[in-house]
Amino acid sequence: MGDGKQKKENAYQSEEILGSMLSSIGDHMSMVDKDLTILWANEVARKNFGDDIVGKKCYETYHNRTQPCEPYPCIALKAFNDGQIHTHETTVLDKNGKKLYWHRTANVSLKDKQGNPEAVIEISRDITQAKKMENQLRQAQKMEAIGTLAGGIAHDFNNILGIILGNTEMALSDLPSWDPSRAFLSEIKTASLRAKGIVKRILAFSRKIEGSLAPIHLGQTIKDSMKLLAAIIPSSIEIQLKLDGGRDIVMADPVQIHQIMMNLCTNAYHSMREAGGTLSVRLETLSSDQAQSSEFNAQKPGLYVRLSIEDTGHGIEKNFADRIFDPYFTTKDFSMGSGLGLSVVHGIVKSLGGTISVKSELKVGAVFAILLPVVGAEIGDEKLRESPSVAAGSERILFIDDEIALARLGKQMLEYYGYSVVISLNPLNALELIRQDPNQFDMVITDLTMPNMSGNKLVAEIMKIRSDIPVILCSGHSDLIDSDITDQKGIKAFLAKPIRMIDLNNKVREVFDNK
Repeated sequence: MGDGKQKKENAYQSEEILGSMLSSIGDHMSMVDKDLTILWANEVARKNFGDDIVGKKCYETYHNRTQPCEPYPCIALKAFNDGQIHTHETTVLDKNGKKLYWHRTANVSLKDKQGNPEAVIEISRDITQAKKMENQLRQAQKMEAIGTLAGGIAHDFNNILGIILGNTEMALSDLPSWDPSRAFLSEIKTASLRAKGIVKRILAFSRKIEGSLAPIHLGQTIKDSMKLLAAIIPSSIEIQLKLDGGRDIVMADPVQIHQIMMNLCTNAYHSMREAGGTLSVRLETLSSDQAQSSEFNAQKPGLYVRLSIEDTGHGIEKNFADRIFDPYFTTKDFSMGSGLGLSVVHGIVKSLGGTISVKSELKVGAVFAILLPVVGAEIGDEKLRESPSVAAGSERILFIDDEIALARLGKQMLEYYGYSVVISLNPLNALELIRQDPNQFDMVITDLTMPNMSGNKLVAEIMKIRSDIPVILCSGHSDLIDSDITDQKGIKAFLAKPIRMIDLNNKVREVFDNK
């Protein structure tokens, strides 16, 4: 009797120890029979899927389905069929409807006397966070690839834009003020200068270049953003743009404003992509009294601008409204986003001294409103305003660019101001010209990216022949300009393409006068 009692106590203790061990495991564990009914589940499984998980079908519990999982075969059934261990990655829905990503293993745990499997144990590890990190890394790699692609496109586009802008300015310089063609050419020039600014912003955004805060017209920056967004928003979504013509000068970085618009408008588009709807973007000027009486409660006196982005999508649940600006929080599947967009917007707005709020109603839509202080600075359109006249020159210049149209244009621009110019389409030929007579030129202007030899390597070779000749380096691929190049001997200045006539002459004159 004593031995039997001791055996029962030992068995009970063993069962208790085993149960304690299984409960302490952080992975989901459950056991199912051939009918896929859950026979046993550990504490983690009960916590995630409910205390009543035992007795339910696994496909009902984990996938909210009424039939076994398709189109892929169930790994528990695979284990029953061949007695082997099987693994796969899958998605499940917990008791709150939250999607989890699992790495699941199934193996036969019980067999009858004939060796036939009676139960399969499933061990599942939650890899949701790892999947999010993987997705964020993938997004970062995509952004890096986009940055590289944008840089290459910008180089070619800036060359094309330089030809358009330069020839337009040359034509305008030759036309009398009364010629009606000046109006058409001025429109081309205006569009070219705006395109130049947009390319610069795309590069800055894709390369995450930190911009500097300056007074900007918020309305014009928003218009530029909406032109880019119009290309990706389908026609099923109507875009309404209403920008108040009042005071809209704020202290900001245009790239940051583009980030705000891209994030908020993309979220709005996602909420309406199935049923369509209306995306409304409004900008209005408020007094401090109006701002204080609104949802923002502005603290400082003065004028403010309110930017509102409204959609007619599915809206945001109330219990999510207080969390949407938290990093990594998202109501979408993480394959559609990292959950960082709104936190980035919130950070930008705060850094600009503004506030952001959201109002939403389910099945009605959402309104994101941003309040920014208006600055007292008066700014002109620097991109379109002509610089004052500058002194002409008579020095001799070697102009090097492998693009023949740009080389000829550079020659014409400089000759317009009185310089004597020789062009070369090949850096090796240019080097030979200098070798033949090192003193025949007073300056070299060269492109950076060229076949056979890059501009900075050309400069290094020129310095071996004549160390005192000043060089201006030009490039439409400005992210290639690093400290090693800017500090290189002989390089006195840098010009970013597309180059305006007045900017070219100003820079040449500046280098000569400070020689």
